[in-house]
Amino acid sequence: MTPFERRAEFGGAYWPLGLPTVKTLVLLPALLAYAAGFAILYPIVAGSVAKSVAEGNDPALLQFVGP
Repeated sequence: MTPFERRAEFGGAYWPLGLPTVKTLVLLPALLAYAAGFAILYPIVAGSVAKSVAEGNDPALLQFVGP
């Protein structure tokens, strides 16, 4: 750098949100979507397993078939 060049200063660049805020804004909806998906799908899967068990297709009764 010569004496005639100005230093590049990025401290004054406009960034309205800090990095932790951005991470929170990205991760919070993802976590809420995961929880909502679990809350919606769990009863459906539990009902499907209960129906299979009632029909006699209990996964615990299946025998392992080796190679």
